[in-house]
Amino acid sequence: MFELIQPLLASPVLPATILLLLVVSWSLFTIAIGYGIDLQGDLPFHIPNPFHGLFHGLDDAVGAVVLAPTKWLNLRSVPFMLWLGVFAIAWWSISLIWWLSLDDWFTPNPSSVVTLGLILRNIVCTLPLVKLATQPMQGWFSNTNQLHSKSLIGQEAEISSYDATPDNGQAKYKTGAAPLLLNVRTDGPHLPKGTRVWITHYDAQKHIYLVSPTTTDSNSTSTHS
Repeated sequence: MFELIQPLLASPVLPATILLLLVVSWSLFTIAIGYGIDLQGDLPFHIPNPFHGLFHGLDDAVGAVVLAPTKWLNLRSVPFMLWLGVFAIAWWSISLIWWLSLDDWFTPNPSSVVTLGLILRNIVCTLPLVKLATQPMQGWFSNTNQLHSKSLIGQEAEISSYDATPDNGQAKYKTGAAPLLLNVRTDGPHLPKGTRVWITHYDAQKHIYLVSPTTTDSNSTSTHS
C-alpha cells in the first residue's frame, strides 16, 4: 500500500499533492454545508480573487506589463477558485508523470536545490495546459462577470431548493451562460421548488437575497410552518 502512496509523497510531487487535497477538501466542505456560490464565487466565507485589487491598484502602464501574465492565463476572466482547481489537477498530474517516468530513475533522493528546480519545471509545464483548459471557459462567465448583487434586485428567479423559507432556501437566476445559484430567504411564506420569485433585497453581510413570490405563483405558496 505504501508503495502506491510513496510517489504522491515524493518531494517534487508533494506540494502539488497538498494543493490538490486542499482544493478537494474545500469543494467537499462547501457542498456538505449546502451553500451555493453567489455571483462571482461569493460564499459566506468570502474568498476574493487576490488579483482583483492589483487590477485597480496599478496604473495602466505598469499593469500592462505586470498583469499581462494573469490575462494570458485567463485569471482575469475565470473565477479564481475554478482556475485554482484546474491548476491543482494539472500540476499534480504533470508532477506525478514526470516523477514516475523520469525523475525517480535519475534523482530518487533529490537535494533541496534539485527539488526546487523540479517543482519549478513542473509548474512551467503546467501553465500552458491550464491556459488551454480554461480558454473555453471564458465565455461561460462573460455575462455573469458584469452582474453585481444590487443589480439583481427587482429581477425574477426560481426556487431551486426543496423549498424556501424565512430561514433557508436557494434560487437560480438564469443568465446567458450557467444559471447563478443564490442563497435566499422569503419575507414570510414557504415557497416550494419551482416557484417564480422577485428578488427584493440583498443582505451584503450575510450574502443572502430576500425574495417574494411573483403574482403568477402567489397561489402556489405555502404558509404552513
